[in-house]
Amino acid sequence: MLLYEYPPKLDVYGKQQKAVHDLSEHKKMRKNMYKNLILAAVIFAIGFFANILIIKIVLWLIAVGNALTALLLYNVSALSRDTKLYTKIYDDRLEHCQGYALSKKHTYIVLYYSDIVKSYQNNHGDLIVTLKDGYQSTAVTESKNGNVDAIQDNTIKLKFQDTKAKLYLIENLYEQIKYPHKEYNVIEDDEDEDDLWDPLHKHGL
Repeated sequence: MLLYEYPPKLDVYGKQQKAVHDLSEHKKMRKNMYKNLILAAVIFAIGFFANILIIKIVLWLIAVGNALTALLLYNVSALSRDTKLYTKIYDDRLEHCQGYALSKKHTYIVLYYSDIVKSYQNNHGDLIVTLKDGYQSTAVTESKNGNVDAIQDNTIKLKFQDTKAKLYLIENLYEQIKYPHKEYNVIEDDEDEDDLWDPLHKHGL
């Protein structure tokens, strides 16, 4: 049974609105990228006129860093509009396609909960899943040289374009994916509010 799906199904009007929004965002990010690349070129050129070597190096490093940041932000923005990405959460499995900001590669994953030994998040927010031996789950990455198995040492790294999908797994299917779940103690006040006023009433207050 399908429990959650990304991207959500849209009607014709919704698809048109999304297309208009994506085109606007694409133009804005491309414009910002060109601005940052031009600024990086200007800073790099100024570095040639600096008399002190350390200042030259600092300016060149700033220029290179600015250019790399501009390209990275543009690629991340393009990834957010990637129409191939999807997540389908079923009661017994996860079907998922993830992309990568610095390449056009995609990894297609079918993860059965019954294969999972444990799962956790790394420092980058990726969901790391360890599988038992003899798993039936699959993860394949498209490559110019052919498809490559993305499961290494019985481990799958899940990157989510849709954060809500990851939260749905962690909050609702933590038992199935063997994710550490924290139980929070709820402090309940056993005393009724009226009881708190009883001592005051007894003293005529």
